[in-house]
Amino acid sequence: MKYCHGLRKEPRNFFSRQSGGGSVMMWEAFGFNGQVGLAFLDGRQNSPKYIETLENHLMPFEENVGGRNWEYQHANAPTHISSTRKNYLNSKNVTVLEWPPMSPDLNPIENVWGFISRKVYENGEQFYSVNALKTYIESARYNLEPEILQTLIMSMEKRVYDVLLKNGKTLNY
Repeated sequence: MKYCHGLRKEPRNFFSRQSGGGSVMMWEAFGFNGQVGLAFLDGRQNSPKYIETLENHLMPFEENVGGRNWEYQHANAPTHISSTRKNYLNSKNVTVLEWPPMSPDLNPIENVWGFISRKVYENGEQFYSVNALKTYIESARYNLEPEILQTLIMSMEKRVYDVLLKNGKTLNY
């Protein structure tokens, strides 16, 4: 089973089985005022599916993340940088934080996924169904303290500054 790990933690293999088992792909966003959404995605993602995810999971919570005074940050995956996606977010008046590709040091969602992974697998838990894994992920995510999310958001200015000081090289906190 693959997972995203925290930037300051060594990756750990938690579970592997020969029969392939299953996996989950998730999309998530959060704001200073709390979580925005968690969605489990089906199948390979493309630009139209990403826009559907944004429409169904980000846009309904727009007011909860600060009205018009917020910026959306996502990875620079091909589906995230497509002109179709850009046009969609422009039509919704969503400002996207511009940042360089391959810069996990700047994306606090990487830390959130690390927190979730450690919580889900903290006792050597093994999952024999995708639904059980989803249930544990949801529980870990929704029980994450709001102060952790606020701290991550407040760290953005320092993250950007540190990356600039290191000329874009990986940070070693």
